[in-house]
Amino acid sequence: MKTTKIGNLTVELYDAIDELPIARFHAYNKALLIDAGIGSDLNDWDAHIEKTIRFIRSKKPDLAEKELDNLRQNVYFIQTDISPRYMAFCALVRSVDGKEYNDLSPDGLAKVLALFNDAPNGELTAQLEAVKKKIDEELQLYFPKLFDDATVKEYYDQLKQRTLLMLDAIIQGNESDKRAEIEQITTLLLTYTKPQTFSGADSMEIAYDKQFESMCLMLSQHLHVNPKRFTVLEYYNAFEYIKQATKQAKAKTGKN
Repeated sequence: MKTTKIGNLTVELYDAIDELPIARFHAYNKALLIDAGIGSDLNDWDAHIEKTIRFIRSKKPDLAEKELDNLRQNVYFIQTDISPRYMAFCALVRSVDGKEYNDLSPDGLAKVLALFNDAPNGELTAQLEAVKKKIDEELQLYFPKLFDDATVKEYYDQLKQRTLLMLDAIIQGNESDKRAEIEQITTLLLTYTKPQTFSGADSMEIAYDKQFESMCLMLSQHLHVNPKRFTVLEYYNAFEYIKQATKQAKAKTGKN
């Protein structure tokens, strides 16, 4: 747990997986997924336009259509001043000036966010990034098999390759010769993450909620507990315990 000042407010934040309730982590992570897929400001709007153009040029009209649909929702968020990024931050807020806030519904998180109307956006962003970094590091440390994403390494390998090509072109003075290769990698980087659907029955939000409920049901059936009362550390530790126990049981059955 961490206590900090944001504007004139004293804010208590969950910043460790052994204290962060799994229900809050679910709300926090879902908001971050929405922010990654849709966004809430003009920079995200521009990114959607650029990715749509790249998908069209790559002859991937289905992905371009999804990107445009996400752009539509991004514009709605901008017009209605809804920020998934700051909603994620609010899911980590335990109390403000000593008053606890436990309503994790969109309306409940919006009420918490309203408390920070006079706080600089930079302060909220800095606090969110600091806590997110700590939580991510702890998850990768305790559960590397679950949270060590190989695709991230692949992405940064491509980014490194693009940077080296640009530097080589500048040094050799043959930028025009390298332009096509650089442009190809740029397109790969910009379209690396395929757009998800955020509307309708197949939306990412519904799928994410169903996945969480299925995980809770599985943990409950095996351990006879209420996993929604777990911390993040307890939740994923229980999941790994069941995986290991199942693996050992299968190995034992195979030997017999």
